[in-house]
Amino acid sequence: MKIGIVSDVHGNLEALQSVWQLFDAEKVEAVWCLGDIVGYGANPRECLAEIRDRCSVVLKGNHDEAAATLWGLDWFNEWARRAIVWTHHQLSEQERSFLQKLPASVRLFGSHSWEQREQDSFNLAFPVWLVHGSIREPLTEYILNAHIAAENIEVLMSESLPADVPILLFFGHSHVAETYFLPSPRSRKLRHQRFLVTTEFQFQPGGIYLVNVGSVGQPRDGNPYAACGILDTENLTLKVFRIPYDVERAAVKILRAGLPQELALRLFQGW
Repeated sequence: MKIGIVSDVHGNLEALQSVWQLFDAEKVEAVWCLGDIVGYGANPRECLAEIRDRCSVVLKGNHDEAAATLWGLDWFNEWARRAIVWTHHQLSEQERSFLQKLPASVRLFGSHSWEQREQDSFNLAFPVWLVHGSIREPLTEYILNAHIAAENIEVLMSESLPADVPILLFFGHSHVAETYFLPSPRSRKLRHQRFLVTTEFQFQPGGIYLVNVGSVGQPRDGNPYAACGILDTENLTLKVFRIPYDVERAAVKILRAGLPQELALRLFQGW
């Protein structure tokens, strides 16, 4: 089964639609969204509608929570805070309620979901965690370095898990396409790989993997192309794609909406 994975769309409709075109061409059968559908970009309602229509699993991110409830505004920088308040007023009451009620994490294995709702259509033969931030703090923690990644892997290793299949945690939040992993249960050295270009990655039985497929709508790894992933559950592979899209159109919309110009300019540079 091919499962598309998206995260950190951030109201960027042009980038999101380029991802849908790829998923259609690759014959993706389901899509998981790891949160931050809104915030920063000029099309929050349109992106939310498309995510609701296309995705089998949808998590909330910290920007979704804030746009829904105006929660924790002091935690955000000025650009993000202005975009959150603007987004809050663009969304309907029903849309804000939908975002607020989304789970912050979901765990999947076989035909069972170990958390808030049943997800019985994926038939996974290996455990998968889906979070926005991290397994320790699903809404807010950034996995930004090997130290934080190792601490989250320790949490995974405390679970009673099979030893002959890969253990996967997909996260977002940092807007950087990368993985931290132990390739086998006997591995002592944590490895790291960035996905700055389209890359296929093979999971190994017994390995533990923390994977960020990158940001659809606001990459921050120096590559402005939209990022997303496709998980092949039969071949145990992940292909992370970097996709060009109409950045100029997305940026112009941000400026016309009266949002900070920095949010438009950063799209061209991928920071």
